[in-house]
Amino acid sequence: MWVDVNPVTADVEPGGEATVAITVRNTGDIVEEYHLQATGDPGQWAVVEPQTLRLYPGTTGTAQLTFTPPRSSEAQAGPQPYAVKVTPREDRENTFAIEGILRVAEFADLRAELVPATTRGWHRGRVKLAVDNYSNIATSAAVATTSNNTNLRIDIRTPALRLQPGRAQFSKFAVRPGRLLWFGVKARHQYNITITPSGLGQPVSLQGTYLQSALLPRWLQRLVMIFAGAAAAILALWFGIHPSFASSAQASPQPAAATGPQVIVIQPTPSAPPSSPSPTPPPKSTPSSAPPASTSSPAAPPAPASSSKPAAPPAPSKPAPPTQQKTTNILNYAANASVDLNEDKFNDGQQVDLWPTNHSLAQTWTVWTYSDGTTVIQSNDKPATAGTKVLQVDPSNATDVDISDDFNAVPGLQAHLTAPFQLWTVTAIPGNTNYGVLKNKQTGTCLAGKGNQQWLSMAPCNTSDQSQWFWLFGV
Repeated sequence: MWVDVNPVTADVEPGGEATVAITVRNTGDIVEEYHLQATGDPGQWAVVEPQTLRLYPGTTGTAQLTFTPPRSSEAQAGPQPYAVKVTPREDRENTFAIEGILRVAEFADLRAELVPATTRGWHRGRVKLAVDNYSNIATSAAVATTSNNTNLRIDIRTPALRLQPGRAQFSKFAVRPGRLLWFGVKARHQYNITITPSGLGQPVSLQGTYLQSALLPRWLQRLVMIFAGAAAAILALWFGIHPSFASSAQASPQPAAATGPQVIVIQPTPSAPPSSPSPTPPPKSTPSSAPPASTSSPAAPPAPASSSKPAAPPAPSKPAPPTQQKTTNILNYAANASVDLNEDKFNDGQQVDLWPTNHSLAQTWTVWTYSDGTTVIQSNDKPATAGTKVLQVDPSNATDVDISDDFNAVPGLQAHLTAPFQLWTVTAIPGNTNYGVLKNKQTGTCLAGKGNQQWLSMAPCNTSDQSQWFWLFGV
């Protein structure tokens, strides 16, 4: 038996294939059947076709050995020896093995993830960076921050990583705000982490978010605002009433001779005809003249003196109470989807997106309309357990739309105590009776959709932009 392999050394890319020819000659004097089998580490990716050669004496047969290593860390880069074992059926003691080399090419595949991608805190946030090496070679990587945010400091504890094929390594770091936030809504800080391999492969860039909470709770801020408002109301009431006591004490009646000329304004009655002029009184009689013919008729009584006190101004009318109307969904025209709380989360600062209409609690809202033309959109998802939250523009990022607590819950909505970034005005679409454009009072921009299953955003108002068309009471 004579066996040959061609080529002895074969090159292959992970995810590709390489073919080697195995030639067997029957040097015996009987018909023989030879069984071929690949061994060694590359043998797990090898296929021999055909696996059996039946040869007459003096004849030669050829089989194809095909290697298909996967594009993963299992196919380690570099030369890997293998062997092809040829076993005769009739003469098993004459088994022969021929060796070859398979050279696997290198490839790089680094993947990374921030855990968690969004962290929260008022002083510091801890983040873990997980880097997975799916390459077939060991590599080193440098971890650095490329954030331009001067209000955020990032402390990386492990700036250099050594990664074995098929293994993962972690790097911990902390994010710290440059200054404390005493009151107000959460501040959103963006930062970038870049992992740069030392050899093959492209750098991997990740973006993280740090939500900085206020040091003092929001209820304390509201309590301070309530006390400040009450103090201002008491001072205004005191200085508004106290001068009236002094003026009433000086309003004693004066003799008619000491008073100045009086101007009496009489409001005419619209339905009454104009009054006729008073008759001129007859002249006084003298002793030598005859008595007048009308002495028997009584004299006309003198007209009563008009009061010099001006009429009291009419009482100011109270603003009409707000109207509220519940809607099962707010429909966006361009995406044909409804305004929705992502994953039914009812958290303070939760971003709002567009989702296919399902009339769930996450898509149920109450629209408050006030006499000044403004509107507040209140979410109806879990109001009894989590407070009252309304649709607003994120004060720290004028392009994000989320939900947040209003002032004083439902009484605050009834008293119109919402902040300007929580107030909206509705502009009708010409030629469309259902849809309108929602403009924010604080930013002057309008609510806009980016598409189905995408976050809501703010954009310059444009009634011809169908992504800004919303139906508050969709069906």
